[in-house]
Amino acid sequence: MDNMHTDLPKTINEALKILAYNDYFWVNPSTMGNTGAIKPHPKDQQTVRSLAESQYAWTEKQARLALVILKRYLTKFQAYGMDIKQLLDDPVYDNAFRVINFDKVIEKYTDEDNVVKIEMRFPYNKKVIQLIRCMKDKRGLPGMYAMYDGENKKWTFVHSDVTAYYLTLIAVRYDFKFLDDSLLNDYEEIKKEVLGHRQPTARLVAGEVVLDNAPDSLKSYWDDNFKHKKSLQQVDALKNFGISTKGISVMADSTIAYKIAHNDYHKLWIDSKGFTKNEVVKGLVELDCFPIMMPVSGDIHMEQDVNNFWEWLNAFKTNQIDILNDCAWGFDVKEPMYKKDIDKFTNERHWLVDNQKPHEFFENLYELHQMSKQFKLINDNTKIIFVRNRIPRALIKSKIKPKASLIALGGGHYATGTDNLKRMLENLPKKLYYNDYQPSSWDWHDHVIVKL
Repeated sequence: MDNMHTDLPKTINEALKILAYNDYFWVNPSTMGNTGAIKPHPKDQQTVRSLAESQYAWTEKQARLALVILKRYLTKFQAYGMDIKQLLDDPVYDNAFRVINFDKVIEKYTDEDNVVKIEMRFPYNKKVIQLIRCMKDKRGLPGMYAMYDGENKKWTFVHSDVTAYYLTLIAVRYDFKFLDDSLLNDYEEIKKEVLGHRQPTARLVAGEVVLDNAPDSLKSYWDDNFKHKKSLQQVDALKNFGISTKGISVMADSTIAYKIAHNDYHKLWIDSKGFTKNEVVKGLVELDCFPIMMPVSGDIHMEQDVNNFWEWLNAFKTNQIDILNDCAWGFDVKEPMYKKDIDKFTNERHWLVDNQKPHEFFENLYELHQMSKQFKLINDNTKIIFVRNRIPRALIKSKIKPKASLIALGGGHYATGTDNLKRMLENLPKKLYYNDYQPSSWDWHDHVIVKL
């Protein structure tokens, strides 16, 4: 064919990304009068995006699935000048297949920071994961007490009476291998105290939160991480331990800060009809909720999306957050270009803007594009992390631990992205939604998203 590309994809991974990120593959041909052409399967696009955005090497199963889907769309590739048949007949992949270890193992160890931890390694098991999440939600574990490593299929927990006791029960029930007897010994010691256990409570003494009936491990953790904070911030932290704020009242400078701090739920809906963006940011500053992750749903290209984004940036500036130095971008905003400035060809990195769109809108969108390209660094000074689809590599490398998520960009109803990103957001100490109607929880183990 005369219009055949010379720069064909060299691997199955490259071909799949072409399929994932080019909208013309997903147009129903019948809408264009071509009833004989192959129609895109409604579930294919979601599957293709998930495979393309995987942060890890594919398993052999995932590779086979990618090959099957690409063969299904071969004629569409050919129609657009890309004959990938030879690649499909003799597939080449970016990386060797990832092999999943099917051993179920649990062990207690001390990490490089001298923190005692518990590690569980196991292949996907829905019931085990549900029990782990139930333990997290019902037993008031601090936000970063449990972390999941998707590449190595392992959960890591900070050792405490709660984690040692319940994880041992789970491990015994599901026939995990104990690498030594230390956890079993911990379990027996904790078991002796369980019958006399009372739920920890909190009270305010001379402007400082004091814990009662709390195990030594929790008191030690509290003293190291919260005792030095302001009383309002201490009250706010109680929810991370499943300790009620009932009977405690601390003054606050902002209504938002007061309401969040004195609420026992992690997941809160902030009605945009009742609170401005500036009020929200002011409250978060008072509670020291930074760094915050802000998931972005979809592409930023509509006037409403761009205006909403800039309203948040201006709210940050009003509260002394430097939008250039304190904000980090985990994705790129497509470069806008007026249609009149395009000859015949553009690519997926550009967003075509109608010629009649106002210049101010174009400039605002272009500035977002520029910021997203330039400000990727995440360090101790970062306060806002914009994410879309996946966890930024810069965040992983930085070892920064976000304290909250604010879901407000792209609708504010839910966060899209990979399972790893969603899991990370779920594990944060605080998850806030800002929009004009109350979102609903989608999973059985979730706490209800309550109105602030």
